[in-house]
Amino acid sequence: MLGPRIANFLPLTLLFLLTHSSVAETMPEKNLAPVQYRVSFRQAENHRCDVEVTVPAEGADSIELMMPVWTPGSYLVREYARQIETIQARDGVTNHPLVMEKSTKNRWVVTTKGVSEVAVRYSLYCRELGVRTNWIERDFAFLTGAATFLTPVDRLDRKHLVRIESLPHWPNVATSLAKVDEDVWTRVAESFDELVDSPILIGDIDIQSFEAGGAKHHLATIGTDGLWNTAKAAEDVKKIVETEQAFWGVVPYREYWFLNLATESGGGLEHDNSTVLMTSRWAMKQKAKYTDWLGLVSHEFFHTWNVRRLRPKVLMKYDFEGEQYTRELWVAEGVTSYYDDLLLARSGLCSPKDYLERISKGISGVQSAPGRLIQPLSESSFDTWIKFYRPDENAINSRVSYYTKGSIVAMLLDAEIRSATQNQKSLDDVMRMLWKEHLQSGYTTADVLRAANATSGKDLSEWFHRSIETTEEPDFTTFLSWYGLEWKAKESAEAKDKPLPPFHGMDVSNQQGKAIVDKVAKDSPAAQAGINVGDELLAIDGYRVGAENLTERVSLYEAGTIVECTMARRGKLLPIKLKLGVQPAQSWTLQRVAKPTDEQESHWKDWLRIREPVQVVAPDKQP
Repeated sequence: MLGPRIANFLPLTLLFLLTHSSVAETMPEKNLAPVQYRVSFRQAENHRCDVEVTVPAEGADSIELMMPVWTPGSYLVREYARQIETIQARDGVTNHPLVMEKSTKNRWVVTTKGVSEVAVRYSLYCRELGVRTNWIERDFAFLTGAATFLTPVDRLDRKHLVRIESLPHWPNVATSLAKVDEDVWTRVAESFDELVDSPILIGDIDIQSFEAGGAKHHLATIGTDGLWNTAKAAEDVKKIVETEQAFWGVVPYREYWFLNLATESGGGLEHDNSTVLMTSRWAMKQKAKYTDWLGLVSHEFFHTWNVRRLRPKVLMKYDFEGEQYTRELWVAEGVTSYYDDLLLARSGLCSPKDYLERISKGISGVQSAPGRLIQPLSESSFDTWIKFYRPDENAINSRVSYYTKGSIVAMLLDAEIRSATQNQKSLDDVMRMLWKEHLQSGYTTADVLRAANATSGKDLSEWFHRSIETTEEPDFTTFLSWYGLEWKAKESAEAKDKPLPPFHGMDVSNQQGKAIVDKVAKDSPAAQAGINVGDELLAIDGYRVGAENLTERVSLYEAGTIVECTMARRGKLLPIKLKLGVQPAQSWTLQRVAKPTDEQESHWKDWLRIREPVQVVAPDKQP
C-alpha cells in the first residue's frame, strides 16, 4: 500500500484505481470515476477539518458544486456553507490553481480550462454540537454528511468515495458507509443521497454488536468515561430492535449502526442504516433518564421504516437546496412518537405504570399550551421550516408540536380502530398497509385516511378533519372507556383538602441572580396585567421574591387576590397590579379505573403487548 507522504501527491482518481482496482473492475462504466473525498484532521483541537473533493472534468468547460442547506429528518434551513472558512480549486493532476467563483450562498463554479480533473480543497469549522451538525475536538469527530461534503450538482447519482485520515488516538470509525476492500478508513456511498444519509463518528469508540432478524447491529458509544454498562445497553437495544422488527414484519437492511454520543446534550436523528443519539454520561445511572434514552432509541429506530423508507410523497426525492413542504409530519413524527414509548412497553423495558406517566406528560404538555387552539396539526407540519426549530418566548401561545399532538392523535386513532373492529385490527395494521402500498410512491394524508377506513371498516373522514385540520379539542372518550382509564384528580402538593395555589401564568427563571420572566401564557393573569417577557420580577406587595421561591410566595394568597408586582423593564421600575387566577381544574394524568371490566382488562393487556407473533423476513430472504 502506498505510504501517506507519497499518496498526498497523487491525484485521487489514480490513487483509487491503484489501491482499489478490484472495485474499479466491477463498477458500471458510468461509475469508473466517482466523486472522491479526503478528510483530514490536522486542526482537530481547533475544531477544524480539511476536505478535498476530486471531480473528473469529463470535458466540461466548468463544474458547479453545491453544499446542502438542510439535512433530511430536520426541517430547517441551516446554511451549512457558512462554516466553510477557506476554499480553492486546483488542477487535480498538476496542482495549478483554477478560477473558482461563488455563484449562490451554497454553490461554486470552477472553470476547468481543459483539465482532466478538478480538486477543490476547503477548511470546515466544526463546533456545533448536535445530531444534525459537525463537532470536532481533541477526543473525537462527528461528521454530518450534509454539513461536510460539496458535490457536483449534476452528479448526485454517482458513487461518492471517502478517505478518512484519522489521528493516532482515534482508532475507530463508526458509520453505515460500506468499506472498500475491507479498508475501514475508505468508505463508499452509492450516491450523494446515501453520503448525506450516513453520519461518521471517529475516535476511541466502544462498539457492542449483536444480531437480530438476520441483520448485524452495532451500538457505538463514545464519551461515557466508563459510566455506562454498554453491554447491558446493547441488550436493551436488542429488545427494542426485535420488537420493532416484529411490528413491521420485515427487516429492510443488512447492517445497522446506533451512534451513541455522551455529549451532555440530547436529541436523535434517523438515517436509513444508522441513527445518531446524544445523551449524558450519567444517563444510565438514573432510571428516568435511561428510560428516556431507550425511548429515543425506540423512536429513531422506528424511523428506519416510517420516514426513512415509508415517506410522505413530497419527500420521496430530497431537494438538498430548498424547503419541501408537507402536511404529513404528524404521521412521520407523530405516529412514530406514539409508538416509541408503546413499543418500549411491549419490549418489557417500561412498566405499564411508567408508560401511563410518560404519555400523561405528553398530553399535559399539549393541553396546557394555548397554541393548541391556534394552530391545526397539518399547519404545524407545513410550517415546521419557520416555526418548530425556531422556538421563541411566544411559541407556547402560537403553535402546537406535530410530535406530541401527532402522538395523541395516533393514540386516539388506534383506539377508534380497535373499538370499531372489536380489537381485531389496530393502527399497527394501518402502518403495515401503508408500508405495503406506498413504499415506492410515498403517502399523503388522504392515503392514510383510506388505509384507516379500510382497516376500521368505517368512514373516519370527519374524525380526520377534526383531528388534523382544525383546533378542536381531542375527544378522549373512546380511548378512556376502551382501556379502562380515567383522569386522576388534581390535588394540592401539600394535602388533598387544601386548595391549589393561585395561577399567574408566567414562567420565571433565575438568570445571573435576577428573576426574569421567560414566558407569559396567552390570556393568563400575567398577560392581562401587562407583564412582558424579559421583565425582572423584584417584589410582590413590597417584599423581595426570586424565581426559587415564587411558587411558595404565591401559594400564600387566594385566587382572586390583587397583588402588586414590582417589575424592572430595561432598568425602569414598574408597579403592576396582578389579579391571581384559579388553577385549571382539569388534570391530564392518566390512571387505571379502580375496577376495570374483563373486556377493558383484555383490551389493556392487548394494547401493551404484541397480540401474535409476526413472521420476520430476513434481508437475504426478501425479493
